[in-house]
This record gives sequence, C-alpha cells and structure tokens, in this order.
Amino acid sequence: MIVIGGGEPTLYPNFRDLIAYIDSLGIIPVVFSNTVLMTGELAGFLYEHNASVMGKLDSFKPEVQDYLAGREGASEEIRKGLKNLLKAGFSKPVEPRELRLGVSFVSNKMNLGEIEEIWHFCRQNNIFPNMEILTPTGRANDELQDKLLMADEIKEYKLKLLEIDQKYYGYDWLPYTPITASGCLQHLYSLYINIEGNVRPCAPTKLDEHPALRVDGEYPYNINKMSLRKIYGSDLFTYVRNIDKVLEGKCGNCEYIEECIGCRGYAYSVGINNGVDPLEALKMECQQCFK
Repeated sequence: MIVIGGGEPTLYPNFRDLIAYIDSLGIIPVVFSNTVLMTGELAGFLYEHNASVMGKLDSFKPEVQDYLAGREGASEEIRKGLKNLLKAGFSKPVEPRELRLGVSFVSNKMNLGEIEEIWHFCRQNNIFPNMEILTPTGRANDELQDKLLMADEIKEYKLKLLEIDQKYYGYDWLPYTPITASGCLQHLYSLYINIEGNVRPCAPTKLDEHPALRVDGEYPYNINKMSLRKIYGSDLFTYVRNIDKVLEGKCGNCEYIEECIGCRGYAYSVGINNGVDPLEALKMECQQCFK
C-alpha cells in the first residue's frame, strides 16, 4: 500500500494511525516522503511498523536540491531526514537485496553530472535508486522545461549506470525501462487515489483533469461517488489495465513488453500537451525509450 502525496504524507494528522492500520492487515506500507519531517523518532516508528520508505535526493549540491524542491534550506532538511532513516536501520536489510529504503531523484540538466556519484552512494548504502526522468507535467511543465534531458543524454547515462552495476555491484537490468534499473507496470495492476478522492492509473496520468472524461462537468471516478470496486471494473480502467495490448509504435512491437510498457504517465503527458485525446495518449509510444 503506497502512501504518497499530493503534498507530504507525514503532514496528515492521522498518518501514524494509517501506517499502523496498514501494518495490522499484514500489508507493507510504502511511504513516499521528502524526509523534511523525518525525525529519529518517526523513522523508528516506521521501522517498527514494517514500512518501506522512499525518500528524496535529487542532488548533493544544496543550491540544486533547493531549486528543484522549490524552497531554500530544503537540502539540509532532506539530508537530516535521510540520516535518521539510516540510523533507524533501514539500510540494513534482513536478506540481501530485500531493500526497505529508496531515494527518488529526477534526472535533469541540473543534476546530470552527479548521477554516477548518487548511484554509487545508493548502492553502497543498500538504498534503492529510484531514478526517474523529468515528466512534462505540473511544475516541471510550467517552470522546468529547459531542464528536460534529450534522448541521447538519457541513453548515455543509463548505459553508464548499467556498466557500473555490472562491474561493481552484480546487477544486470534492461536499460530501456522508464525508471532506471526497474520497469514500471503500474497501469496493469494499481490505482492511485488523489487527495480529492479522484482515481487515476498513476500520479502523472491525470485523467481527472481532462474535460473529455467528465460527465455533467464532473469526473465520475471518485471514491466519494463510486465504490473502488466499481471504478476498478469500469470500462475506462479495464482499458487502462489492458493498455499493453494496444500500445503503439515501438512499445507495441517490443520483445520486452512483459517487463516494460514504457512510462504511460510520460506518454500521456506528452500526448495531452499536444492535444491528443486521453485514451489515445495513454497508448502512445513512450518517447523516453532509446531502443
């Protein structure tokens, strides 16, 4: 059960009750946090309740991290929170490679020169490196367009990181996946519920914001209006869960389709930004892939 924003989830007044409840059901809580509020005591609470934590680390340079976070001083607070998680034991897996701690960092022109250093830091500290590519939506689309990487830049750093993993850490992985060293198949099995109760396939696939999917001016797939079971079985979300069968371009013809369907959120955002119908945008070729 992934506990993620809009906004910082640890700010939620009933956050600890939520984590304890998920744990009591025998389900692993996975918390996405910027770690700004991650005290030693909170880190210990999460560790004791079998949580995994995805923190934040876009850069070792304070000025870069602060800029990407959108707030001065964020870098220092983020690093303190990460240290508290390390002290709580999150970097000491019970079994090799069964990691409980990750950091999310978004590759872009500002941190491109640090990627290898951050990768080594993660591998050496048993941290899952959740390296994503800047998606053209929200603030990234409004303010960070000039920070987007070109396809050749993405290809170069992914192949270099694969070489590092093969040489030093004993990992081998498909370099074409949207998250470096990890595929993302969220559209095939998960649902994302935002703060208003609107349901999406994943966070950047903002179906609820598109006028074409509204009925009488409102997005119907909301847990306050429709049961999650009914939303899951609806025509729209049945289409989404079977998106791998209708993918276009090189995504549709790819021999690796069982482990990679491209980034559907990225494809959707690019399509919508270019005026494509939402259902068509969902199945577009992923432009991140350099295969």
